[in-house]
This record gives sequence, structure tokens and C-alpha cells, in this order.
Amino acid sequence: MSMGEPTKIYAKDNHDVALKVTKGHFSSDRFHINYYIDMTSLKMRRKDAQQVAKAMVSRYVNRVNLSGNTPFVSGDMQQLIASMSTKTPIDTIICMDGCEVIGAYVASELSQIGVTTLNSHKTSYIITPEFDSTGQMVVRDNIRPMLKDKHVLVVLATAMSGRTISKSIRCIQSYGGLIEGISVIFSAVDEIDGYPVNSVFDTSDLPDFRLSDPSQCPDCKNGVKLDAIVNSYGYTVLD
Repeated sequence: MSMGEPTKIYAKDNHDVALKVTKGHFSSDRFHINYYIDMTSLKMRRKDAQQVAKAMVSRYVNRVNLSGNTPFVSGDMQQLIASMSTKTPIDTIICMDGCEVIGAYVASELSQIGVTTLNSHKTSYIITPEFDSTGQMVVRDNIRPMLKDKHVLVVLATAMSGRTISKSIRCIQSYGGLIEGISVIFSAVDEIDGYPVNSVFDTSDLPDFRLSDPSQCPDCKNGVKLDAIVNSYGYTVLD
């Protein structure tokens, strides 16, 4: 067994956000990876979810450049200017990978910094999408009004290849949704279908992270047995 002990890595600009990672040989639905990235507490512990939301919002919001010529601007004033630097509304937040608690806090954080919603009730919709057996997002009739002509932010735990997210983006757009951003806890890609991925952690935080097609997996070729099957809910150790 190659599975190591869990360790923590901390977000570069927020030491209150820690990602627990375990090195080993793991199989997801389509890939083999050399780290299990455990986001359980980040998604399910209230305080952690709130801190993740703060980090997501700080990366999503387009901040003005205050470097170089404005040494006299205080930290509080920088935050004020930064919070005023975007006026793009967010009407609907689509939460994947069990990120509903984070999504609710993201909506709250966006509201606090002045990012508005155009919804008639002046509040955001938080949607958990439904997927069919092919991985295609399904939009029921009662959900469609929450997408049509709405400004949408997609919140999820991971973006590996971006394939599932890409299909979801096309589905959202087909129902009239306007994609405004993609916010992720950990991402192995920088953009998906031309949309930048705003991630709290990325491969620079885990430099030796490896995502492999099973047929090309170096560990498999070296005879290293799989340690566990992993998905967004957790892992199952293999004997």
C-alpha cells in the first residue's frame, strides 16, 4: 500500500483555510490521481465553509490594481475600493460536489460587498443540480426560471479535467443562463470553455499532483496497487 498520512496545506492568503491531502494511488470515475484531496470539513463544517466562501469571493471579484503608485491608501480603503470594483450581479449560484453550505456563504459574502441580484425578491437562488446517468445536467421545469436570463456563478469542490463542468456550462447556457464565474476549492485547470477558474487551491499548492488516464498511469505501470476509490463524497480503501 502506497497511501501516506494526511497532511494539511494552507491557502496562500488565508491561513484559516486548510486543505487535507493524502498521497497515494487513487482511482476516480475517469482518472487515476496521486493525491486524495479531502474537503469534508471545508464543505460541512460551518466555520470552515464560511472561510472558503470568503476566499472564493476574494478571487472572483475583479479587484482594482492598487500597487505601485498608491502607498498612501490604507488597508481599509483598499478593501472598500476593491469591493466597489465589480457591479456584475449574481442571481443564481449553482453548487456541485456538495458545496451548498459554501454556496450560501458565497451569496452572503457577495451581498456584503455590494454584488447585487436582479431577482424580483432581491435575493440569490442556491441550486443543487441534478445529473442523469451520462453526467448531463438535468433542468426541471420549476428550476428553469432560476436560470433563464439569470447571472450564474458555479461553485464546486474540484475542477480536474473540466469535462463535467463544460457540459454543465453548455446546459446552463441552453436554458438562457449567463455564466459569470466558476469558483472552485481545488483546480487542476486554469480555464474551462474560455471561463477562468477562480480556485482557492491549485497545482502550485501541490506541485507533484498528477492526473492520469488509467491506461497511462505511471503507478499502474510500476505495479503499484490502488489504495482507494475516491469521489466527491470520500474514499473507499481497497484491500
